[in-house]
Amino acid sequence: MFVEESKIEIISLSDSIIVAGLNLQKSGLPISFDSLGKMWGLYTEEIRRKTPNRLEKHTEYGICLNKVPDYIVGIEVSGISDVSQDYFSYTIPAGDCIKVSFNAENHDTLVDKKLMKMQKEAKKWAKNNKIKCNPDYTVEVYPIDTMKQEYPSMYILIPILLK
Repeated sequence: MFVEESKIEIISLSDSIIVAGLNLQKSGLPISFDSLGKMWGLYTEEIRRKTPNRLEKHTEYGICLNKVPDYIVGIEVSGISDVSQDYFSYTIPAGDCIKVSFNAENHDTLVDKKLMKMQKEAKKWAKNNKIKCNPDYTVEVYPIDTMKQEYPSMYILIPILLK
């Protein structure tokens, strides 16, 4: 039986996280909200497997860059020196973030409904707690077995601006 779970907390990333994968700007897809899901369709198992310097924990990321605008789908890597021009890399800097963990009854509900809802709840929570969010980017984090779980779960990282 499904039990809804969610948690909002402040965490500190002690190290930066380097992500390599594909990005919307170079994909040929329209720069629109509708293209974000399509990016995951382009990000095949072969691309994941061939990503240079990928870490074995296989955490996957969707990174929304709001200033550019761009969207990156990728996997955590140990470095970008061997990453070819076919890949795009982005470094999530160390620092404080709001971490929003949640689950759903299925994959579609998780990414099509709960993801946006939880982002809104996190921003409301931040405002109520007088925390300023950095509007430059937001990170979606998909642990390796997310889609294999009976009730998939994931989390979002929203960077906090320094006071």
